[in-house]
Amino acid sequence: MEHLHLEEWAWRLAADVYRLNLFAQLTGRTVSKRSAVTEEELAGAIRNSFTQLNEAAYREMVKLATDAALETYDRLVSRTIKLWHAQRAN
Repeated sequence: MEHLHLEEWAWRLAADVYRLNLFAQLTGRTVSKRSAVTEEELAGAIRNSFTQLNEAAYREMVKLATDAALETYDRLVSRTIKLWHAQRAN
């Protein structure tokens, strides 16, 4: 049960990272003080990008956002598992 909560939590945070990164790349705005963007904000940024970006540039931005999200997920899960093992050892 605990494992499922960890995985769900990590995926939620990774999804937030994905949306934040993609939004920032599409709009050119920094989002360092924000923890999330709304679906409407992201959808608007995607719509606006169609007139400003070619398909290759858009795909690269999606790839970069995906990579950042997956790295976030891996870090969260790895760190949490290490902490869990350390607590069990004590």
